[in-house]
Amino acid sequence: MPLPSPPTSQSEFQPPPRKGGSAGNAPIPFRLRLRRCATAIGLDRERRLLIIAAITGILVALVALGFILPIHWAEQQISQLGADDPRSRMFVIGGLPILGALFCGIVISAIPVQIKAHGISSVLYAIHRKRAHLPMKLALRTWLGASATIISGGSAGPEGPIVTIGSTIASGFGRLLRLDPSRVTTLVGCGSAAGIAAVFNAPLTGIFFTLEVILRELTLRSFIPIVIAAVFAAASVQSLLGTSTPLFGPAAELAMLQPTLLSGASLPALLVLGAVCGGVSVGFIRLLQSSEHSFARLRVPPMWKPVFGACILVILGMTYAQFALGTLPSLDPASPAEASLIPPFYGTGYAAARSVMNPLLYTSDQFLWLALLLAVLVALKLVATCATLGSGAIGGLFAPSLLVGALLGASFGSCVAGVPVLGAVSPETCALAGMAGVVAATTHAPLAGAMLVYELTQEPRVLLPVVVVASVATVTGRAFERHSLYTAELCALGVRLGSPADATALRQLRVHDAGLIEACTVQPCDSAERLVELSQSTRHEHFVAVTAQGAFKGIVSAQDLKYALIHSASLPALSVSDLLAQRVKPLRRDASLEHAVDAFTHTDLDAIPVVDHAGTFLGLVTRRSVMRCWRKALERDA
Repeated sequence: MPLPSPPTSQSEFQPPPRKGGSAGNAPIPFRLRLRRCATAIGLDRERRLLIIAAITGILVALVALGFILPIHWAEQQISQLGADDPRSRMFVIGGLPILGALFCGIVISAIPVQIKAHGISSVLYAIHRKRAHLPMKLALRTWLGASATIISGGSAGPEGPIVTIGSTIASGFGRLLRLDPSRVTTLVGCGSAAGIAAVFNAPLTGIFFTLEVILRELTLRSFIPIVIAAVFAAASVQSLLGTSTPLFGPAAELAMLQPTLLSGASLPALLVLGAVCGGVSVGFIRLLQSSEHSFARLRVPPMWKPVFGACILVILGMTYAQFALGTLPSLDPASPAEASLIPPFYGTGYAAARSVMNPLLYTSDQFLWLALLLAVLVALKLVATCATLGSGAIGGLFAPSLLVGALLGASFGSCVAGVPVLGAVSPETCALAGMAGVVAATTHAPLAGAMLVYELTQEPRVLLPVVVVASVATVTGRAFERHSLYTAELCALGVRLGSPADATALRQLRVHDAGLIEACTVQPCDSAERLVELSQSTRHEHFVAVTAQGAFKGIVSAQDLKYALIHSASLPALSVSDLLAQRVKPLRRDASLEHAVDAFTHTDLDAIPVVDHAGTFLGLVTRRSVMRCWRKALERDA
């Protein structure tokens, strides 16, 4: 056959023209051109991520303002409406929550999403099951549904929704730039931190909350972009609003606040308060779980479930208004008596939380009466929140946790006032510390809870007391409930969140913790025919060759024996030493499970021999036993 002739012209060497252009001037995609420019000026992939994080922080800050400012304006108008006219007040208490819940139910039905979890749990679910892929319609659904719930008086807050919205925007931005899944996950964390920083004007809280709850890791690769996103978000909000005043800012009554400093005298009261906050938080988590399960079993369309939750809220609100008329004092001494008829457990509850931090509230001698009133409000707020969010309405848990903590701390401080040892902390300080304690215990994020209260008040003297209460509350809560408000829903879906503690547990466990199984031992000089007889009589899959003194020499796997049986004619001439094809290095019984996992990745065996310090064979450790031991350790430490 003749060989093909060489090309006769230079044009035959040219590649075919690209689609959309000629061979010489094919258009370069804008994304590729931008990447080339960034590389040319020295911006590698990690530095580009920092710039993307800054842009994400600014973008989420703008979205957060568009979300939160209308809610604040509507809350002010409705509050004024409820204080001016009795009929309007009854509509605010009895009719508006049902209308808002109905609108929220319509939004839920009209904008379905494939994410199984809700709120911040949906962000965690996407990170661990969807490669940080959050659909953009989740942001629209959360925006509309949360606005309807909060404005109408539903017991929820805007912080959880803005975390979901910011994370969704960051996820879409990362996919638009075609970042790899690990960097999209980091960018989702940037959106979460930026959302909290923008709403609370609290960048430190956004950083710690994201690291403790959303990403559950602390590495330089993720830490620096999250810091940049949070700082840029907070700076953008302060520049646009022209103020850096925190949520519980320097009002006239708060200017008189003199927090109790951490000392030997105040420490017992703070420790007890932390334990109380932890116990109440456990009840909060379990009550919310029960509420969600009850509404899930309710055989009505999902659109109507928030309405049923709003009806429960209205019953509580009408009952409170009936008893409050001429009976219960206003939490804010400066407010009119009509304002006390609006239930403080409606909406975000920020006004009530600010009121219990007012030192003027504790000038009377009726401390026990005030402590009882605040304790009742704690119970009402818990039930109202579980009815609102357990029914499927969209909203956040940060604001309810803050109010529950403030009321609980103020009730505790009023109850123990004058009691030796425990009365060394003022009620307003207990209110501040209680906010940190409940937030920390319900989210299992002590640093985020402590930083939140510090940044909301910008009072440095509260930092040490709230850190103590937040830490004790978290330890107490985790002792009785290993799941937080966010991970409990994921646990029901079969999702276990990973963390750097996973690798730590793997290094701390030892091979002997996984348990050893016995193996059929033979000597290297035994014949291969004896192995066949043993395999038929004992049903063992692995045979370990040991010396007369018990020292390990090698292992014959089922695959090695099967290969020998294929060549059965040569069996009489073979010994055990001839079949030791699997040259597996044995594990020491005190070696870490991390070493065992690494050994299993380099062999096809399902079991590896284990020896002691002298090299004496002890038994076999299996893949299944290693993974089971690791899993139990993670569940115990979760």
